[in-house]
Amino acid sequence: MRPVLANMGLVLQIAGILIAFPIVMGFIYNETQAIIALFITGFAFFSTGFILNALSIRQWLDFRQSCILLTGTFFVLGFIGSIPYFSLNVFNDTSISARFVNSFFESISGYTTTGFTLISDIDALPRSIVFYRSFTHLVGGLGIVLIMLAFFYRGKTLEHLTKVINLVGGPTNSIKRSFISVLEIYVLYVVLLSGLFYALDYAGLAESISIVLSSFMTGGFSPTADMSKYTFFPSGGLLILMMFLGAISFFIHHRIFSKKFMSAITKELVAFIFIIFAGIIAVQAAYPASLETISFNVVSASTTTGFSTMDFAAIPENVKLIFIALMFIGGMSISTAGGIKVFRVLLLFKAVSFTIGSVIGRTTDRISIDGHEYCRRDIITNLLFIILSGAAVIVVTFMLSFAGFSLADSLFEATSAFSTVGLTTGIVSVSLATHLKAALILLMVLGRVEIIAFLVAVTRIKAQKNHAHVPATSKE
Repeated sequence: MRPVLANMGLVLQIAGILIAFPIVMGFIYNETQAIIALFITGFAFFSTGFILNALSIRQWLDFRQSCILLTGTFFVLGFIGSIPYFSLNVFNDTSISARFVNSFFESISGYTTTGFTLISDIDALPRSIVFYRSFTHLVGGLGIVLIMLAFFYRGKTLEHLTKVINLVGGPTNSIKRSFISVLEIYVLYVVLLSGLFYALDYAGLAESISIVLSSFMTGGFSPTADMSKYTFFPSGGLLILMMFLGAISFFIHHRIFSKKFMSAITKELVAFIFIIFAGIIAVQAAYPASLETISFNVVSASTTTGFSTMDFAAIPENVKLIFIALMFIGGMSISTAGGIKVFRVLLLFKAVSFTIGSVIGRTTDRISIDGHEYCRRDIITNLLFIILSGAAVIVVTFMLSFAGFSLADSLFEATSAFSTVGLTTGIVSVSLATHLKAALILLMVLGRVEIIAFLVAVTRIKAQKNHAHVPATSKE
């Protein structure tokens, strides 16, 4: 565990440094109490990271250690990141234990880019805390664990870490360079989109940046209680664009920036666009709402962003099922979106013809999607991922339904948590039982790190010596 703690220490130190951005926002708006809370948070991140770094051994990690690092880091980020919510008591809790649980839930929701919130009055929050909430989407969405390690480590540690989050076959020949490219392109997007949103006078500086971080990182924390004012044309069109850009593969962004426009049109991208349009048509046929409203909410669900202008508690169950399917599928691989990912849906359809071909004696044992080949083991691993993901959602669905909520609403909420969406039928609230909040927290982390990596982290199964098996993952 000592090598894992050393690497985690580095991540926490970097997270502590990044808290400087919300602190600066606090100084801009002269919010003394918020500044103190954020200073404490930054110090806690940095000092904890420094201690772990000093007392632990820095060395290469194997695949299982990398899974432990990724999973554990999200829990630790959520724990320390809950300090501003706890110290300011943004939930108005009278119980210390309830305040801690709610703060931890809110923090995990931010870092996993889910967007569930227990805060009833967003507009009453200090602007720097609103910015901090959205900023946690950036930290979690970009995979701070891996991007920052790329600057300091090389060799097998980085190779194993990339396999944990499916970042294989990157846009450049160097994995480390791939991480730097991720950072450069995404930061450029955030700066340009924030500047555009602010220049068009849609919102103030802090709110503009918060909206961009929440939409482009597909996080969904709303910086205002009334998001509807931003959902109509032209600001609504810009929000839809930002959500879509956040949910498509980073490799597509890289190819566009590299002026390789034709190679940016992949089967997964075409399938993702088809799913969005099919969802809009299906909801439009079953629910009497404007095309503008339906389009916004379907894109929000498909990209797993979680912005909402519909009352999901009031919509018919057949419409809820459409949104559940959209959320479970989610966005594209190698993006900030959650869900099982579109490429796995393509792989599932391809597996049917593959299986039929195997039965009738076809000799090929590989499936090709967007120029990347998947062998039999890849197919089994990814199909197992879908099954396990569905099983995790069903378990929490029954936990919620046994607590008295309807089966449809329970399934909607559990899917939203696993796919890191944040859309809700109203089940998620301050009054929700602690054990149910804990179940949703676990689902959010599972959805962010992916269930195979989580199982590798928590099980004691060891790989054979000199023949470590690494679960096959998406290359695109």
